[in-house]
Amino acid sequence: NASGGSWSVKFLKGALIRVPMALQANRLVAALVPTGWNPIIYGIPDDVVKQVDKVTLFALVATVEALVRSGITDPYELYQYFHVSEIGNTTGSGLGGYLSLQNIFKNRFLDKGLKNDVLQETFISTIQAWVNMLLISSSGPVKPAIGACATAVLSIDAAIETIQSGKAKVMIAGSTDDFIEEISVEFANMGATSNSVEELARGRTPSEMCRPCTSTRNGFMEGQGAGIVTLMSASAAIEFGAPIYGIIAMSGTATDKQGQSVPAPGKGVLTSAREACDNILPSRLLNFDYRRRQLLRQLSVLEAWKQEELADLADINNQPTDTVELSMICCAGEVEKSYRRQLRSLQDTWGNEFWKNDPKIAPLRGSLAVWGLTANDIGLASFHGTSTVANDKNESDVLNTQLCHLGRTPGHVVPVVCQKWLTGHPKGPAASFMLNGVIQSLRTGLIPGNRNADNINKDLEAFDYALYLSKSIQTSGIKAGLIKAFGFGQVGGELLVVHPDYILATLAKEQLDKYNVKLQERSAKSERYWQDCLIGNNPFVRVKSSPPYTAEQEKSVLLNPLARAKYSSKSGEYKI
Repeated sequence: NASGGSWSVKFLKGALIRVPMALQANRLVAALVPTGWNPIIYGIPDDVVKQVDKVTLFALVATVEALVRSGITDPYELYQYFHVSEIGNTTGSGLGGYLSLQNIFKNRFLDKGLKNDVLQETFISTIQAWVNMLLISSSGPVKPAIGACATAVLSIDAAIETIQSGKAKVMIAGSTDDFIEEISVEFANMGATSNSVEELARGRTPSEMCRPCTSTRNGFMEGQGAGIVTLMSASAAIEFGAPIYGIIAMSGTATDKQGQSVPAPGKGVLTSAREACDNILPSRLLNFDYRRRQLLRQLSVLEAWKQEELADLADINNQPTDTVELSMICCAGEVEKSYRRQLRSLQDTWGNEFWKNDPKIAPLRGSLAVWGLTANDIGLASFHGTSTVANDKNESDVLNTQLCHLGRTPGHVVPVVCQKWLTGHPKGPAASFMLNGVIQSLRTGLIPGNRNADNINKDLEAFDYALYLSKSIQTSGIKAGLIKAFGFGQVGGELLVVHPDYILATLAKEQLDKYNVKLQERSAKSERYWQDCLIGNNPFVRVKSSPPYTAEQEKSVLLNPLARAKYSSKSGEYKI
């Protein structure tokens, strides 16, 4: 208007007026982090908190905890043992920056004050980028995982392959996801989640609304959070003195079959038990003693080759006198390197890889046999257990079929763990949560029950090998646990976790004693770190202000595979 203080709006004939409508929410319960959770209390700077998405904040805190529980109180200490290119990250997410997506698709149109660079916080790769920029400063492999509800398995699987291929020695893996209104509504529209209004009408309390494997299960309960693990090769962990909580003896992923339903659970992960049963006699490769004999025979041949090569160095004496000694040393070093490379290859062939590409040995059977175990030694099965009608029945069928095909003794049941009754379904980090639970069971022998299992579905009685616990049981020990994940988009995954004693048992006494000394030192440092945080001496998340080298050193450090950090007692920092 001419006065400048008001506006007049003229509606033309046929104009369409859209008025926001209030919707009646029926998803009123979720598994959330405690009210009042504040990343600033953990030590994350205020400017970072304002910049990044909440999923990144979850990942930062979880990564620090994963490192500290691995005996790493300063990430830069890793560079005392490994090159910056040998530390990688596969941390992913089911969706990425939830609140940032909400901002660009909703709040930007409401003219709310938003950062100009909010778009970058929606990318899944941005999560691990902040972890690296603020905490680790590595230049190693990066493979952000994207896999809906099975993201953590994909992340761990990618990390293991990266380590086994020799591209890295240490990998940070896991996933992080959030909870927001828009996603909750869409899950509700799909009929995937538990209807809180209906549950309350039936007299159910919020703590009872997620009931995996029961006759009354009615959808999964959404959650949020992050689950991060530190993965190392066994040799790296022993050299570093890191506590070993479990051995990832097998990791695998699988799609399903033709179909037109993205969330429908499938049976693709059955392929981990695939093997041709054309002979009643088991392969000799499954016999631990047989593989040991073959290894020793080939090691004797390798030792003879080494001695012959060293004897041939006498030919170097024909060279000028002043170069003879230097040439002898260089050539002897080359022989030693070649010897150790061939030694590792033989150990891999007869120790870890004998079953690969053999149609008569299933990946799951072969991975167990590496440690002298069989299908009978699987002590628990950690279910994806979402509390949906389709998933819990399908997952039970898959487990039962696998164990039957692998010849587990009839009647030798496997206790099923369905921890989502307590944690809810955090989507991407689900398998990280489950891995943490399996590790606790391996350490304590305690198998947690499903407290909401008030009436197991009669359809599940057909699966003889699955034992659905309603109460926790104490065992004399668990050798191995099996984890499954079934994600939207035909993303299935599986992890076989073996007790850490099986790797420690391979060490000679002197090597084990040396490792235990390092382990005790690291445990003491980690304990001190926790105490300092709890009494307020230091923040939990200690953000780095510079890389472990100067700007002038950067190119030379990246190009020198032998560049290592040293601890300066004067500055209290690790510098290359």
